[in-house]
Amino acid sequence: MKRKPIKTVFCLALTALISSGGIVGAAAVEENGGETALPSSYSSRDMGYVTSVKYQDYSSCWAFAAMATLESFLLRNGENISDMSTNHLNMWATPRESGNGWQRSVASDGYPNIALGYMTSWQGGVLQSDLGDYPLSDEITGDMVPVDLARYGITSVRYLQKGDFEEIKRAVMDNGGVYTSYAHSASCLNKERTAYYMPESYSGGYSGHSIEVVGWDDNYPRESFENETGKLPVGNGAWLIKNSWGNNNALGGYFWASYEDKYLFSNKYNPSYSLQSYEKLDGKVKLIQNEIYGATYEFKYVEAPVLTYINRLHFDGDFNVIDKVVFKTDAVGAYYTIWYVPDGTGETPDNDVLHWTRLYDGAVDYKGYICADIEDFAYPDSTGSIAVTVDATDSDGKSSLGVGEWLTNSSDYVFKNESAKGESYLKNGDDMQDLMDWYLENEDDPIGGTFVIKAVTKQYYPATLLGDVNQDGVVNIRDVTEIQRHVAEYITLEKTALANADINGDGIITIEDGTLLQMKLALLI
Repeated sequence: MKRKPIKTVFCLALTALISSGGIVGAAAVEENGGETALPSSYSSRDMGYVTSVKYQDYSSCWAFAAMATLESFLLRNGENISDMSTNHLNMWATPRESGNGWQRSVASDGYPNIALGYMTSWQGGVLQSDLGDYPLSDEITGDMVPVDLARYGITSVRYLQKGDFEEIKRAVMDNGGVYTSYAHSASCLNKERTAYYMPESYSGGYSGHSIEVVGWDDNYPRESFENETGKLPVGNGAWLIKNSWGNNNALGGYFWASYEDKYLFSNKYNPSYSLQSYEKLDGKVKLIQNEIYGATYEFKYVEAPVLTYINRLHFDGDFNVIDKVVFKTDAVGAYYTIWYVPDGTGETPDNDVLHWTRLYDGAVDYKGYICADIEDFAYPDSTGSIAVTVDATDSDGKSSLGVGEWLTNSSDYVFKNESAKGESYLKNGDDMQDLMDWYLENEDDPIGGTFVIKAVTKQYYPATLLGDVNQDGVVNIRDVTEIQRHVAEYITLEKTALANADINGDGIITIEDGTLLQMKLALLI
């Protein structure tokens, strides 16, 4: 098999402290020609979109930075949340009882894309208040961690690139903060240890470290970055960084990093990212998926501008409508089409496109996890497939999609996927092949991979006769009684009965619905 080395690097344990300095205040946003103009300085800290600075244990900066980014994102969107549990993420990202999963101990390093799989599979993050005291232990396997405590599920993630200043700034302002990494060396700190700058010419030792960017100041003076390297940035400007080395200075654990830092936001530490959208996990939606780890690689082995990637899914009949489709791709500028694919002969997707249902068309605007909000589609069978056709003819001519593959670091496994036949298929023209067979034939790879294509489903049962709660074809006082019994939790209304009981149309059944139905029966309204 061809080795697929991990593309990201390990993160830094607590090795340095930051002290003293000032912090930028939030600035007003101006309107300019119909577009929102970016201020010269901004701070999500001042806006209240951050939780307290944490003190990381072990080499877990990647987990602390990821949960800080999720916290800021939810706070920015008006959610009333407290601290997320980094222990839950850390424990989840350890080997399963089967030996698969991330090959790391709770005390070892991690990678940025671990948390992306965790959040986009809706298995985390988890509020510390919901989890309680959950100590780190190598005696607990990753699949022993409770995965039904998450209240929010991430549905789209935008990858960010070094040098895209405006895009990064807008991501910080719109989403509270962004996740990234840099190369840390104590010699690149200023004398006051409040500003960090690694010049391009630096060739000394360093360690990778992950953080959250929560603001910026275009006028932060370049002179503040004087350090042992003897080099200064060419211009002013810095990012405001929330770190995970404790509240240890006048900045409360924050520091400044130069816009010109050598490795901040660089490809060396991909991916840097911004969380874009989410679902509230209130029991009304369910994610249907074949993998939980997200994309560990990009499937780009086939030199073709147009390819169709298919995941055969097992739907839950209680969640009868496909509401959104989530997939991961790097094919920026490509055009994509999402399909529902019925089964053909046997337990495989139907290869005849004439039998498929087109659900959505769009353009790939950015690298990352794309969420297509399709028009509600009631799938006809409990088993069917979601296909994503990526047409890169008018972009770079290279169709690709995120895939969960095994990874190595030198000769050791970093990640072992849990792929199986019958989960994913690749369609190239008229030829459709099980992805596991493709890997074996083309890569001599029996481990294979699974495409990252997920379906967000919901319950939708339209009312047949508003007020007919017991569904006997007549609206009368018995239906009022059914609503009252449901509100009192003596019975549980389901599906069509719930739709018929929602008299005021607010999506929930309360005593108000019973009262309105009584008034209707009494001809008062």
